[in-house]
Amino acid sequence: MVISSKKKMFALPAAAAFASALMVGCAEETPVQEAQEGDASATAAILNETVTMQNEVTEIVGPNLFTVGEDDTPVVGGDAAAQDLQDGDMVQVTGTVRQIVETDIETEWGVDFNDDETSYLIERELDLGVVADDIQVIEDN
Repeated sequence: MVISSKKKMFALPAAAAFASALMVGCAEETPVQEAQEGDASATAAILNETVTMQNEVTEIVGPNLFTVGEDDTPVVGGDAAAQDLQDGDMVQVTGTVRQIVETDIETEWGVDFNDDETSYLIERELDLGVVADDIQVIEDN
């Protein structure tokens, strides 16, 4: 069977649109991850800035800590239990990009981490994360 070039050209965008629709809800790279993968100036440019990002929850570490995105960007300070967050939920997070230093976050934001959260933060110390001001679950349409 021979397919005309016009049909091929139309079929490719349609296939791409279908494939992207299937990927909705997949964890993607966050702006924090992009900056951290860049050079020192990229990290410096985003540090202490307010970001808003939409992504998938990849792990609930504890009531004060969860991760989003394909490389697990830490989000601290939001009450995951009160929001009834689950792995796989799509969320919109607004907060300040900070280096992960557990004692600084506890002191400056008054977050009381449990043992699991403390262990996670110590492993990721000096990585970038987001101290959340606002977390909203994005409902599926």
